[in-house]
Amino acid sequence: MTVTSSLKDRIENPELLARVVPVEEAVKHVADGSTVAISGFTKSGEPKTFLPALAWYFSQQLPQAGITLLSGASLSENVEGPLAPFIRKRGPYMSSAASRRRIHAGEMDFTDVHLSAFARNLMYGFYGDIDVAVVEVSRIRPNGSVILTSSVGISVEALARAKKIVLEVNTAVPDYTGFHDIVPPAVHPHVGWPLPVVNVRDRIGTPYVELDLSKVVAVVESRTPDHPVPFKAADDTDKRIARNVVDFLLQCREQFHWGKRLPPIQSGVGNVANAIIGELYDSPFQKIRFWTEVFQDGMLRYVEDDAKFEYASSTAVSFSAEGRQRFMQLFERCRDRLVLRPMWLSNSPEIISRLFVIAMNTPIEVDIYGHVNSTHIDGSRIVNGLGGSGDFFRNAYLSIVHTPSTRRLKDGRTVSCVMPYVRHIDHTEHDIKCVVTEQGYALNMDIRSPKRRAQDIIERCAHPYFRPLLKAYLDMAGAGDEPRATDMQALNGWWQAYDAATRAFPAGG
Repeated sequence: MTVTSSLKDRIENPELLARVVPVEEAVKHVADGSTVAISGFTKSGEPKTFLPALAWYFSQQLPQAGITLLSGASLSENVEGPLAPFIRKRGPYMSSAASRRRIHAGEMDFTDVHLSAFARNLMYGFYGDIDVAVVEVSRIRPNGSVILTSSVGISVEALARAKKIVLEVNTAVPDYTGFHDIVPPAVHPHVGWPLPVVNVRDRIGTPYVELDLSKVVAVVESRTPDHPVPFKAADDTDKRIARNVVDFLLQCREQFHWGKRLPPIQSGVGNVANAIIGELYDSPFQKIRFWTEVFQDGMLRYVEDDAKFEYASSTAVSFSAEGRQRFMQLFERCRDRLVLRPMWLSNSPEIISRLFVIAMNTPIEVDIYGHVNSTHIDGSRIVNGLGGSGDFFRNAYLSIVHTPSTRRLKDGRTVSCVMPYVRHIDHTEHDIKCVVTEQGYALNMDIRSPKRRAQDIIERCAHPYFRPLLKAYLDMAGAGDEPRATDMQALNGWWQAYDAATRAFPAGG
């Protein structure tokens, strides 16, 4: 096979340069029933050439084939969608509509696991053998070690555990040398020493990943940049949520004597998260640090401002098309101000607790007692998965759950995102210290009974239209520490009234 000059520039090891093959040949290393572990986290650093080629190979040669697919987090629909018909088992997080349909139809087994635990479990062998690892890299060094691209995720564990390795060298992206801090998790009976990270910018590993060259069965070239993440500008609701979050942080600054230095921030992905990052930029806080999973659009403006920004640690960079263009312009500056780590490390409970991280994530719904549903519509239909929200909420210094107070459904109804009880609990009230909507915020961190806290959440966070119904439920629930309504006739009447209210929600809110 003719090797392009750009590929020769990126592969400095002659032995691996000799293993460059067309992707159509490389995919034949994946057999029916294989377990495949890949790079990729929030649509970044995924094998964008290998996986679509594998889907084509299966459709033409092995239409009944099925595999287990393991990744760090979500893949783009361009990559996962075509392969979904051939995925029998999937974990630990996905955002593919094609996979979601198969999961709901009972055609794909989906395992939803805390991301920090999933990466370690993979290394421990809890999920069995890894037949093939497919990892995107930006460079192969002279000794055969590799430089990853825009994410780390489970790449380290996949390369360590796999029987066979396929390296996808992406010549369409820059050389990411210097961005990564690679540390594999310890495996019993070896002792896992305390992680010596005491500041966001501390590096404790190597900028490359070591691997066993004898396992590398193929090297392929990719010329496809990361697929952009859809991004919408913040609307009025997003901005009001963001202002309420920052108001709460300013209250904490006075109450807990932070001064101008905010503890490190973990921010989820999406429009509300970006709105909060934007509102933080306009706040009095200086030298802001991020200890998070994804470095995204809203954080790029910080990189240029030495007074506002100090450093960021994440496991991936994930941008819209406009954000990626800006990231390319700031690439060298980001190399000095941003570190990418394996997800077991970025989501490490030990470090989250030690650094006093403030965790902020958007759920599907919360209830009046502070329980949170991040994953399932109506309690049974998976959306994406838990991701890292549990890693951060459980171990954070402050855990902030933020959501619009209402959500409009495709059938025209408007439902409350503050409910009497969530129909699937991902985070209990023990893990949440503050609930925020565009209406306001309610604390869940002081010494009060759950019922008194419920009164606050209803009054401060629920939409005014739904407050009377929620108060009626709390009255109906009666006495107790965290009372639930048990009179089935009264409860059915409440749900009928609620359903009618969702259909009669006034236009314009």
